[in-house]
Amino acid sequence: MVRIKNRYFLVEYHFPGHTQPDLTLNEKLLAETVLNSVHENYGEFGLGTCQKGLKVVYLALLTQTCLIRFPASFEKQGRVCLSSIVVLHGRMVVLNVVHVGGTIKACQKVLVKHGVNTLHRRMLDCKSEGEREKVRAVLATTISNIENICF
Repeated sequence: MVRIKNRYFLVEYHFPGHTQPDLTLNEKLLAETVLNSVHENYGEFGLGTCQKGLKVVYLALLTQTCLIRFPASFEKQGRVCLSSIVVLHGRMVVLNVVHVGGTIKACQKVLVKHGVNTLHRRMLDCKSEGEREKVRAVLATTISNIENICF
């Protein structure tokens, strides 16, 4: 029996010119956008190569991070496809690959650190105690969601 190897991309996305995150974004829409990018860059062959292995494992709307699984043989092409995405859900977007790992566990550790750092930066931007409480609540739920990622 052959083991199928995957690579997990921890991706941070920003919508330039928008301060609020897009709360209507979902895993299916993100996966379709990535598949469209694969098709544009690598045609039918690329689409067939990564279509079965591509999956959005985790999407955090408030920290604007996601974890995307690609087949290991498509790692370099996956990075190119993620870099070439400029429109997501009808809005301009900038995608930044933060980490590439071979296991979910390795990416989970980086995701926790990155999520905490992102929310601490947002905490510094808060102007009132009410805003800080909201960020603290998001921080607590985000960490628990990250620790419960389904394998």
